[in-house]
Amino acid sequence: MVISTSKITSKRQITLPVKVMHRLKIHPGDSIAFEEHGEHIEVKNVSNNFTVHDFVRKYHDVTKKKYADKQIRNARQEAWVVRYKK
Repeated sequence: MVISTSKITSKRQITLPVKVMHRLKIHPGDSIAFEEHGEHIEVKNVSNNFTVHDFVRKYHDVTKKKYADKQIRNARQEAWVVRYKK
């Protein structure tokens, strides 16, 4: 069932119709994920459960920049994995 349609701009951008935003329960500034399921792409609301406070608690004892960069990359990867598992 088609809810609504949109066109893709030359910059590969689309405008989500209000009906779609309401169905996904998203608002301007929220993130969405595109999941591949065979021949179909599914659009999902992505809730951000990883806050700055979580980051500070996890990495408060880091002092070396090189080590911190590695931990930041690992934390981002972990957050993405958790976020897109749904």
